[in-house]
Amino acid sequence: MRQVALEVLKDRKAKILSAVIHHYVKTGKPVGSNVLIDEYNIKLSPATVRNLMAELEEEEFLTHPHTSAGRIPTDKGYRAYVDTLVKLQKFAVEEEERIKAEYEQKHREVESVLSETSRILSGLSQYTGFVLAPKTQYNDISNIELLQIAPDQLLVVLLTHTGMVKHRKVEASLRPQQLARLRNFLNDKLRGVSLAEANARIVAEIRDFKTSEDEIYRIAEKIGDILYDIQDDIYIGGASNVITIPDFNDFEPVKSIIRLNEDKEKLIKIVNEDFASSGINVKIGSENSLAELKDLSMVTKVYKDGDRALGVLGIIGPKRMEYEKMMSLVNAVSKILNEFFKKN
Repeated sequence: MRQVALEVLKDRKAKILSAVIHHYVKTGKPVGSNVLIDEYNIKLSPATVRNLMAELEEEEFLTHPHTSAGRIPTDKGYRAYVDTLVKLQKFAVEEEERIKAEYEQKHREVESVLSETSRILSGLSQYTGFVLAPKTQYNDISNIELLQIAPDQLLVVLLTHTGMVKHRKVEASLRPQQLARLRNFLNDKLRGVSLAEANARIVAEIRDFKTSEDEIYRIAEKIGDILYDIQDDIYIGGASNVITIPDFNDFEPVKSIIRLNEDKEKLIKIVNEDFASSGINVKIGSENSLAELKDLSMVTKVYKDGDRALGVLGIIGPKRMEYEKMMSLVNAVSKILNEFFKKN
């Protein structure tokens, strides 16, 4: 019997695995050898194709549901497929122009842009889109405004260098002169300081106030606590899109997305794992450390302010997704968000 060279065998398996995934993504049905030969121009005998598919199953790249003769990809199979995508499919020019047009129509407040970005990701992918807002520890304070909105209530308005605006209320009653003195102090000491450092800076700097302005000192400490407690935020769009995905007849992945939408801290934690990455990240099924994502795939990329990473955006969808298209979409949107922060 003629021996097939190892590289040739590896190439044949890769083509068969790719064809199986393409067909399964398109149809959602297990794939047999005859389909591969007829529709994917695999010029091998049916027996050879069946043998190669059996080997791919032994190597845990494919599996077969119940008693079906056809195969479907495993998480490992999807991973091998994604890892071979050396060159991403070019994102259609009209789609990219459509994204840019969406941005141009929106008000330039950062929260509005991030929220809209999650909806754009969701709308173009038909899955769930998300954007992790610029991380609090990397947000430098640009300005703090204090407003006495009620006799015993002070509104603290915080603006960061990324354009993020945060509003918090503090129980306090100050005379106009005290309010101006505290406002000037906070801006003088905290402008250019990161949120992560702000509370410690207040504690260190405010001692001069304590002897003459006990009330201001007490309120400044409260404001410091507020700044310390500001947490990362995430915008989620299209959480209900999973309801329309045929793969999810058992409703469990749908419940998982709904739970993550309600308990955003879990999703923030898992997305933060990709914060230090420089490229596109794809986590398939069991590769996700979060149990709620075991039946789903997540594609993410970091967006930046120049060279400094700010946050993470991406999509969550079924393992049976068009990975080239989703990776291209996430890549294109991240570039546009990079441009937005660079200009603003």
